[in-house]
Amino acid sequence: MADWRLTFTALMYKMLFLRAKRRHSSRLLYWKNRSQFEKIAELQRQKSCLNVERFFFVRTFLQSCVLRKRNRSPFWWEHAKNKFSHNQWLKYLRMGKENFMMLVKKITPFFKRQNIKNVSVEKQIAIALMSMASGKSNAHIGRIFHVSKSNVVIMIEDVCEAIKYLMPQYLKVPEKSDVEHNIEVFEKKWEFPQCAGVLGNIHVPLQSSNLPENASDYINNNNEYSMLLQGIVDASYRFWDVNIGWPGSVPESKVFTSSMLWLQGQNRNLFPEIYREICGIMIPIYILAGTSYPLSYWVLGPFLNESTSEKHKLFNEKFTFAYNAIEIAFKRLKARWNCLCHGSICSIEVLPSVIAACCILHNICEMNNEVVLDDWIIKSENNFKQPIPSPCNAVTGPQVENTRMAISEYFVNPNTLLGA
Repeated sequence: MADWRLTFTALMYKMLFLRAKRRHSSRLLYWKNRSQFEKIAELQRQKSCLNVERFFFVRTFLQSCVLRKRNRSPFWWEHAKNKFSHNQWLKYLRMGKENFMMLVKKITPFFKRQNIKNVSVEKQIAIALMSMASGKSNAHIGRIFHVSKSNVVIMIEDVCEAIKYLMPQYLKVPEKSDVEHNIEVFEKKWEFPQCAGVLGNIHVPLQSSNLPENASDYINNNNEYSMLLQGIVDASYRFWDVNIGWPGSVPESKVFTSSMLWLQGQNRNLFPEIYREICGIMIPIYILAGTSYPLSYWVLGPFLNESTSEKHKLFNEKFTFAYNAIEIAFKRLKARWNCLCHGSICSIEVLPSVIAACCILHNICEMNNEVVLDDWIIKSENNFKQPIPSPCNAVTGPQVENTRMAISEYFVNPNTLLGA
């Protein structure tokens, strides 16, 4: 009986001492009293009736309590931001310190709540960016910054709403001078003349806990819940138009034809009236789109028939090469902001704002030549499988075929068939 009481007393003393150390004391206190622990352990080995296996289990458990990761200090960010290397800034916030401080300066005036329980605007932005970049849960991000999970949700919403005020500066339909520059760069890099961008889309996954009453509308072709992000990028992988918020079950063609962009394009109000003569045909400014979109005089896609024409095959080869612009842009977007591969950091009502903010931040990073690591891309591509888009065979107007044939001839002999 005496042995049992001694063993129990020793274990209770250890547990209470360790609990007090974790709550109120530093690690230095533990090491100063290390000799006491060793004496108690020796006494336990001599007097306890526990067998070797049970004693090993108890000792391992106590050691795990000592080495358990403690909560970070409320001032962790204030200390860490001054010690981060450039690679750590990229890892956690996807941008360097200079660009982060620039972002803080630009969006601070647009914050609705300047302080949330004495959390500065700079720290709120860091919390939101780290959450969007990692795709981790709000509880996980809250433990790192020593804020509550509910406050993390509020901060993400506020930061994304503030970032959206930068859209007229970083995400907009290009003006005449910008269009001319885009066309020049696109032809030099992707070989298509008169092309102002590439149209495409991705599905952003949704968690079942975040679904509204019409949840079935968000089931895509892979029988998973998702929200559509449709965008157009230039030759440098920067978005100049996005369409966000449509349920995953809606065909891509409907999303496009229901947008203001389609209406402006069909009314010839989207691009300036800049034409270029190719093979005797005046070619307007156009964009490239995949097989899931309707064709028009300003929207070109590949040849779908199985023709043996060498010109058609060459056009499709060039098209596939140029279409990489939108695919690379989406890969870089998801690699930077992993929340687009998880969809769990906010409610479905807030998600469109988060997606829009990610696109704007992506453009800021691209404009400032921020690095995207291959490991980020591989990780993001393995998280969520994109559904196969629904094909669309609609063609608006005969000018589409004339334009495609002229460009096909241009690809065969660009030097002699290009008009003056």
